[in-house]
Amino acid sequence: MQRLMCWGDGVKRMMNAATSLGKLRACLSVSLMCSVLLVTALIATAGCAPEVGAKTVSLGESFSLAIGQSASIDREDLAIKFIDVVADSRCPSDVVCIWQGEVACLVEITYSGTGQQIVLTYPGLTPEPSEALFGSYLFTFSVEPYPEEGKEIGKSEYRLNLMITKSPPLSGGILVTFDVAGEQYSIFVTNNETIEAVFAVQRGESQATIPNGLIVEGAVFYNQPWSWHIDSEDIHMAEMTIELYDGLPSFVESELEYWLEIVHRYAPWSATIKSIEDFR
Repeated sequence: MQRLMCWGDGVKRMMNAATSLGKLRACLSVSLMCSVLLVTALIATAGCAPEVGAKTVSLGESFSLAIGQSASIDREDLAIKFIDVVADSRCPSDVVCIWQGEVACLVEITYSGTGQQIVLTYPGLTPEPSEALFGSYLFTFSVEPYPEEGKEIGKSEYRLNLMITKSPPLSGGILVTFDVAGEQYSIFVTNNETIEAVFAVQRGESQATIPNGLIVEGAVFYNQPWSWHIDSEDIHMAEMTIELYDGLPSFVESELEYWLEIVHRYAPWSATIKSIEDFR
């Protein structure tokens, strides 16, 4: 009888232990589930959190970015992020160098949801900002601080100073893109006589296929990647010109000073019309 009672007490203790173990498992299960939910919530919150140091600026407003920082342009589907300084060979301010050197900044430009990485290069030994075109946007920029002999610039110290402006939309003319032996350049034509001559060439009604125009220094958004463009009024379609005016767009770019000061005009003999956009 005593053995039976002992056996019964043992069974009760085993059942109590099993019940406690079940409660412990349930508790652990609930705790694990709560932990998973908490981690998921934290990840979701982090994903929705704004980027640290992100800015919103207006067109024409000056601003600075540190490495890793980004800025969105108010009322424009445009953003820029300063990713890294990939090289800095600028001649220190207190040293005499045979080359001024340059600093190269890797940035990511996002326009209409599409990102593109480009390098902005700023020369040494100059107080003047540099310029770069991205579509119809002009980026005016400089980089600080300037290097000094014996002092290393930490990545956290770099600042990319920027101002972004936008060219007004084209109007009152046609944008003609020419192909010249595989290279392209574009002219915005406002000269009415020349506009008619261009369309005559397109219809096959004219042999005046050579665009003869005055070269103007300075990049424009519709003639990238060249740092020059053709005057919108001083442009004519010709059947022949002197050979001095002939060449590839890259020839003009590589010897721009010579073309501006000596040649003055650009008239590629092998130019063919690739496209015409009417902005009248």
